[in-house]
Amino acid sequence: MYHSAVKCLMAVAAIAATCNAFATTTSSSWRLAQQRIDNNGDVMPLRAAAEDDSWSSPAPADASSSSAVSEKTVLPAGIVLHEKLVLRDPNPEERGKGGVEVVGEGGIKALEVLARIPRDLIVSTLDVPDRAIEAASGARNLTWATDLTAATLAALHPTEEELAASASTKAKKEWISSWKAGGWATDGIDLGPSDVNFGSKDVTGSLLATGTDNDHNIYAKFRMPCHPVLLRSSLGLKVLTQCTEEEGREALVARGFTYRSMRDALEPLILESTERPKGSKREKRCWDVADTLSRVLSRGTSLQLEESNDGEVIALAYAIVPLHERLEHSVQENSKLVANNGDEILLVATRDIDEGEAITRDYNSSPKLLNDKSEGSLRLLLQFGLPPKAWPTSPN
Repeated sequence: MYHSAVKCLMAVAAIAATCNAFATTTSSSWRLAQQRIDNNGDVMPLRAAAEDDSWSSPAPADASSSSAVSEKTVLPAGIVLHEKLVLRDPNPEERGKGGVEVVGEGGIKALEVLARIPRDLIVSTLDVPDRAIEAASGARNLTWATDLTAATLAALHPTEEELAASASTKAKKEWISSWKAGGWATDGIDLGPSDVNFGSKDVTGSLLATGTDNDHNIYAKFRMPCHPVLLRSSLGLKVLTQCTEEEGREALVARGFTYRSMRDALEPLILESTERPKGSKREKRCWDVADTLSRVLSRGTSLQLEESNDGEVIALAYAIVPLHERLEHSVQENSKLVANNGDEILLVATRDIDEGEAITRDYNSSPKLLNDKSEGSLRLLLQFGLPPKAWPTSPN
C-alpha cells in the first residue's frame, strides 16, 4: 500500500510538472506543419471519377518528423465531383480536415451539386451486414456510436462472401483504411513528448482505451479523481482549450465509458488486428475498436435515408460520407448532404461559394455522445480533432 501511495503521489508531481508540454508540443507541430504545406503543397485537381486511382500529392520530405497526423486523399472510385472543385491532401496542421476548395472564375452557385456519392460507398447504420447488427446488439449500451462503429468495423474487415457480393466493398475498405486522424489523442503524440510520465508511453493502446469504469473508486484513496493519464490529459485540455479541469475530465470519462460499453461486443468483428509492439491478440483487437471509435466520432453525421428499396420508408441514419467527412469546419457551412432517390447522396452548395473558398460543414451539428456535455473548443478538439484555427475565438 505504501508503494502504491508513493507511486500515485509521484504521478501528481509529474502531472503538475509536465502539463505545459501540451501547449508547447501542439502549437509547435501545427506551426511547423503549416510551414511545410506552404513550402511544398500545391493545390491540384482530382482526376476524373472514371479513372481507377485518385490523385494524391507527394509527402514533404520531412513529414515523418511531424508530430501531427498527415493523411493522403483517398476517395472511392465512382464519386463525381463538380468541375470547379479541387482536392489536395490535408496537411498535418489540418489534422485530416480540409483540402476541398473551389477554383475557376465565377465560383459555384447556391444549390449546385458539389458531389454525387453512390450510397453503397457510404458507411451508415441502415446499410450493415447482419453480423454487425448482431455484434452491436450485444453491447452494454445501444447508441448511434455503437451502431456506426460496428458498421465501420464490418466494412473495414469484410468477409470473403461480402467481397464477392459487392464491387464497392473493396473500395469502401480502402477508403476507411486511409483514415489516420481522429479525435484528440488518437495519435499519442497529442499527449506530449514521448519521454514524459503519464503521457503516450503510459497509455494502454490509446488514451480512449486507458482506464476503467472503477477509476473513481480506485484512485479516490490516493486523493486523485481518476486514472493519472486521464488526470494529466484533463489538465492538457484545460491548457489547450481554456475549459475547466472538470469539464475536460468529464468529456474524457464519457468517451471512455462509451468505448468500454461496446469493446467486448465489437472486437470479434476485427478479422485482422493492427500490428503493435505489445499486447495480446484480444488486446490488439480491443485497441483497434478504440481507434475506430475515435475516427468514427470525428467523421459522423446524421441524415435522412430511404430504409427500403421502394423508397416508402424514410429513416434517420447515422453515417460517414466520403468527401463530407474531411471538410473544414465553419459555423456558417456552405454545403449540405441530401439523399437522392435512395441510390446516391448529393453534397449540395447552400449558398454561393467564391473562387478560392473552402467547402465547409458545421461540426457542431454532428451527433454527440449521450453523456457528453462538452461544447465549443473542447468538443471541437476532443471529438473531431479540429485545429485551433477552427475553434471559437472566445472562451467556453
